[in-house]
Amino acid sequence: MATSQTQLESMVQSSELDWSQIRETVRMLNLAIAHITWSMKEGDESVETLGNSFTSMAGVITTIKEITNDLPDNMENEMKNTMTDKCHNLSEKIQSAIIAFQFYDRITQQLTHVCNSLSSLGELISDQNKFFHPCEWQALQTQIRSKYSMESEKAMFDALMKGGSIEDVLRLAMANDMESKTNDDIELF
Repeated sequence: MATSQTQLESMVQSSELDWSQIRETVRMLNLAIAHITWSMKEGDESVETLGNSFTSMAGVITTIKEITNDLPDNMENEMKNTMTDKCHNLSEKIQSAIIAFQFYDRITQQLTHVCNSLSSLGELISDQNKFFHPCEWQALQTQIRSKYSMESEKAMFDALMKGGSIEDVLRLAMANDMESKTNDDIELF
């Protein structure tokens, strides 16, 4: 650990004449993008494995239901009903898991928007011809907002652009989330 810290310090010190806050900011933005992208990649692999498992289980449940329906009529009705009920309960749990996967997809979309926004911001601040021009910042903000597909994202963006604090925006988002859950609204994305 000491070696890597020493290497970092010596790189900064040796390039002092060529050092730039903007370049360092862009590097840190790129690091954040790389971490988010890598995390999403790992998450996607895990979710794909889980998705395949649930699809397979759903197929097994369907087979069990078919077998249960084909059991002879002289079999105890109670046993047949119990098997049918258990299959139904398991099907409901799998459906709940599939809904959770859809919310994971929503998170992935949001993180992709974050990565794209950070990348665009990095490009803007590293270009001195654009950095000092308000119209370039406005174009960036318009571009970022246009990529949002959910109203909650747009509301958060608008609140921040109007000067709201992160805490205020998160409170707004939580309030909107609670309201949509209360109304049983599902936001399509």
